[in-house]
Amino acid sequence: MRIGELCKQAGVSRDTVRYYERMGLLDKPTQPHATNTYKRYSALSLQRIRLVGHAKALGFTLAEIRDVIGVWDSPSFDTAQKIACLQTKLKELDDKSNALHALRAGLLNALDKVGSECIEVEIAA
Repeated sequence: MRIGELCKQAGVSRDTVRYYERMGLLDKPTQPHATNTYKRYSALSLQRIRLVGHAKALGFTLAEIRDVIGVWDSPSFDTAQKIACLQTKLKELDDKSNALHALRAGLLNALDKVGSECIEVEIAA
């Protein structure tokens, strides 16, 4: 598919696709005819753009996403290295999740206190 169709299906702009290409997030598009400059994008490109959008929505940076994609695609990483890298990312995700749960609990606590008189309580040492 050409870039216009890719953008339409992925719901992103041409600039986004080009930026993701430069960042190494997409597979290299092909140019089937030497006489034109139209690039052809694969279904993998569409899948990657959707993955990037989902990961970004979950708080991952483009650099983090690129690292995971790079490891996954790299022939120099064996299965054990890929597993170790992905387990590291899963641990980071668990840590973020725990931090978000703690933040949520704090916000719920603050919400319960809205409108109440703010009284400083001395803490016994």
